[in-house]
Amino acid sequence: MLIPFAELSESEAYLAFSQIIVPRPIAWVLTDNGAGSSPEQRWNLAPYSYFNAITSAPPMVMFSIGDGMAGKVKDTHRNLRAKAHCVIHIASASQAQVLQDTAAELPAGVSEVHTTGLALVDWDWPVPRIADAPCALGCVATQFTRVGNTDQMVVFAQIERLWLRDDVASRDDKGRLVVDVASYDPLARVGRGGYTRLGPVFRPTIR
Repeated sequence: MLIPFAELSESEAYLAFSQIIVPRPIAWVLTDNGAGSSPEQRWNLAPYSYFNAITSAPPMVMFSIGDGMAGKVKDTHRNLRAKAHCVIHIASASQAQVLQDTAAELPAGVSEVHTTGLALVDWDWPVPRIADAPCALGCVATQFTRVGNTDQMVVFAQIERLWLRDDVASRDDKGRLVVDVASYDPLARVGRGGYTRLGPVFRPTIR
């Protein structure tokens, strides 16, 4: 099957490559709705599966916000422009349903944390973290780059803090970080609303 992308609409192109470029990690991003919000509506939470690491010095990630496909500026984008601190979580597979629930379109200023009943905890960062997520990255958005023919915004964020659940992280005999992938059980995205989890880990021989 040959698919000429130039003949596809934006939604058709998305349908195609969101099923081909898989599995994709998911950035579960918590941002600040502003101090003027009521305590229960303070925090915005949304998942983005156009997400990955891009450099280690400094440690940075990127994720892409589809303002154009939504037809409006997403709350995550608006919030990061006002206050650059955020927390990017990696959800476990057991959190697939609640993560999906936080993708719902809600009125501006209404907190997905409140509507889903997720618990937050403070952790020496201006933005709290989700208590049950196995991984949390304390980040600062440093650059916003608009790409494509519609309002697609790529956010570059520098990682300043890393928190890992105790059963996920350990140190080897040289003091290096070791992540137990089975305990981590990270949730990943595939196409057409689907999610997946990692299978067995294997290491090919280095020749």
